[in-house]
Amino acid sequence: MSEGPGATAHRAVTVRGPLSDARASEQARGDHHAAPLAAASWLLTTAMDLHRMAGALAEGLTAESGDDAEAVARLTSRWTSLHRDGGPPAEHTRLEALVEIRRPRTRRPALLWQWSGADPVAALAASSGRLARELVAVSQAAPLAEAFVGPVVLAPETAVHFVHETLGHSLEADNYRDYAAGCGLVVGSTVAGPQLTVVDGPLPGLETSRPRDDEGHTSRSTPLVEAGVVAGVLTDAREARRQRLPRTGNGRRAFGAAEALPRMSALHVARGTTPHAELVRPVRHGLYCRGAWGGGSVEEFFVVRPACAEWIEDGELTGRFVYGFDVKGRKISGLGALGSVGDDMGVFNPVTGCGKYGQELPVSMRSPSLAFDRLCAVPIAPASPSPPP
Repeated sequence: MSEGPGATAHRAVTVRGPLSDARASEQARGDHHAAPLAAASWLLTTAMDLHRMAGALAEGLTAESGDDAEAVARLTSRWTSLHRDGGPPAEHTRLEALVEIRRPRTRRPALLWQWSGADPVAALAASSGRLARELVAVSQAAPLAEAFVGPVVLAPETAVHFVHETLGHSLEADNYRDYAAGCGLVVGSTVAGPQLTVVDGPLPGLETSRPRDDEGHTSRSTPLVEAGVVAGVLTDAREARRQRLPRTGNGRRAFGAAEALPRMSALHVARGTTPHAELVRPVRHGLYCRGAWGGGSVEEFFVVRPACAEWIEDGELTGRFVYGFDVKGRKISGLGALGSVGDDMGVFNPVTGCGKYGQELPVSMRSPSLAFDRLCAVPIAPASPSPPP
């Protein structure tokens, strides 16, 4: 294997096209023959299984909307070895599954599903009901016409991104020092009701859980928010020394990076007590957001992009859907608007990385649904047309 900050190798299979004419292609990088990767034959068989399941979802979308839909499934076995400060290399092999449902005519992606873990076929099967409902919603949705400010309920797969952007990034020690404490997210301050508890650290079912960080320090469970009160900060070695904070085992570095940064490892929001129906029932006019296409954190501000949302009227879901919007605002205001935490739970083990200072790293998360008394949903501005030549 290569030397330096670390080494990597991967083997991947991509399957695309209609079920009747599925086409597979393979890619490999690095010394994949020597790395502890999944066998090529198993990857091909499993990728074909993922594509068959995704193809059934695509056919359902075609029948629902009349637009041709295409399934693409990619399965990767990836090995990395990172040299840790004062210890042996940290080696890890992971499976990454990425499924996309595309609309070739409209060029508008309808669904993106990603999973990292031991059994991607079982994970996709477990998610298929939710994904089918999300596809129906997207096929029926219209663009959000104007900004909406009012009650918003986030399904678990959307809620994880809200917590990631508002709390996870803000309570990474360098960000805490640079801006979060000055914006009101200071240890000891109350930022939400007593129903909110958030922890980062090794947890079963979260793929990015590790016994040690990339500096060789033992990972530990670190409360970030306890009963609505900011309780902790995630540190690497440098920020722990600089701010005289305890080491939490959150020094992580991407492959090829020279230094570790304080990063989330595996984020968990404690289950609440409110049944799902009771999250919607008090809402006279609001949005129920599903899916997620990502998010962002810029100092005191956050943004989350749901796949779609369903209007709530008089405590009932209406079957009227919108898409093409961001939920955004000030972090402290969004957290303060949290009203209820659901008794459900969703897990997000991503393939795509979370970016920080050019380092892309995945962060696994799990969360119940979250209901807010007041958030802001803003239509995504259309891309500006290119100037004439």
